[in-house]
Amino acid sequence: MTETSHPRDGRPTAVEPDVISSRKLVTIGIGAALLFLLASLAATRLLLIRREELNPEGPPPYPSELGKPKIGLVEQQLFERSRRARELMEKQQAWLAGYGWVDREHGVIHIPIDEAMERLLRGERP
Repeated sequence: MTETSHPRDGRPTAVEPDVISSRKLVTIGIGAALLFLLASLAATRLLLIRREELNPEGPPPYPSELGKPKIGLVEQQLFERSRRARELMEKQQAWLAGYGWVDREHGVIHIPIDEAMERLLRGERP
């Protein structure tokens, strides 16, 4: 031990050296690692036993919908790859910009939306 003077009264005081035992430090580290390894192995074993108890026939088969582009209302594709929305919008735009039958039996047709709005502004009624 070394001695140094106390800051208030100047009397000598003993100071212990700052030494950490490497052997103790390594022993504690190895012990902690072994404890972690044993706990991990025990948890894995318990998980496998519990899985076997809950599902003795093995895992269930994959759902038949797996891999389809749409399951129920949920899109399964990336939006960048999905063209259905764009195709639907183009179809609707073509319908709004063209002529066609709504009900042929009753003689009801549709006309382009721009023309219909102009006729409505002029006061024409169908």
